[in-house]
Amino acid sequence: MTFHPYPHWQSSVARWAGSLSLIALGAVFLAQHISTVRDVRASSLPLAQEIPGLERRLNVLKQQKELSELSHALRTGSPEERVHVYVLPEEADLDKVVTAFDALAQELRKRKLLTVISPIAFGETRPGPEGMKEQSVTLELAMHQEGIEALQTFVKLSGLLSVADALSSEERSRLLLQTELENPAAIVALEQFLNTDLLSYLREPRPAEEQLLKSFSSQSFERAFRDVVRTSLLADAGRLLSPAFTDKLSAARLWPMQMMDIESLELEAGRSEGWYRVKLKIDLYMRSVF
Repeated sequence: MTFHPYPHWQSSVARWAGSLSLIALGAVFLAQHISTVRDVRASSLPLAQEIPGLERRLNVLKQQKELSELSHALRTGSPEERVHVYVLPEEADLDKVVTAFDALAQELRKRKLLTVISPIAFGETRPGPEGMKEQSVTLELAMHQEGIEALQTFVKLSGLLSVADALSSEERSRLLLQTELENPAAIVALEQFLNTDLLSYLREPRPAEEQLLKSFSSQSFERAFRDVVRTSLLADAGRLLSPAFTDKLSAARLWPMQMMDIESLELEAGRSEGWYRVKLKIDLYMRSVF
């Protein structure tokens, strides 16, 4: 049988596209919230008082954005540069792709979730969606159901740069609204958390979480925050990317990964319960240069 574990290229595009402007997330969310608050809080606060205050904070965040962009560029290069070099390169780095899957296979073998992986076969580059290029990657594996879930998570993490990338728009909006309800001044702390490098967060989540949570005096935001983390891709990523595994990916310069998506996943039951022979087809994405 064939599974499509999550939507095709459109879901991946949605995940990485936010990386192009993550430094401005706080300003973007706040601008959106100026509209949202009209519906959510119209009955409790006069719009004449609510909207101007939000707009003033938006102007402040725009000024902070300019300083943040300069600082970030001096430290690590802009998000756009990281996308162009790592996430959507002009040509796929096939050696890096093979090494990344080798690292995953070693991790899953160590957890006794994988026994066999075939050599990786690459197809020809062809035109892809939204003006991009794509290239097929096929391989076969013998693995446990938990290993299949880990494999899906690994692919979902491709192309992601920050914590915000690993959250859906609904999850980010929930955190924003909860912040506005409890402590609007903490919007900057929320922005900083969302802009946290994803691999650094997964290696040690506590510092970034504590830095955010200390901006709130009540427990209601923390409950909402913990619920978002528990039900998001962050939880799946945390189970897969142990500190040792994140260190391995970082040391081998395998992160961030080139954007990819699962085209098809065919399962055939193995001899033991919970084990399957897997035929996997993945699409790698690259940017077209005109």
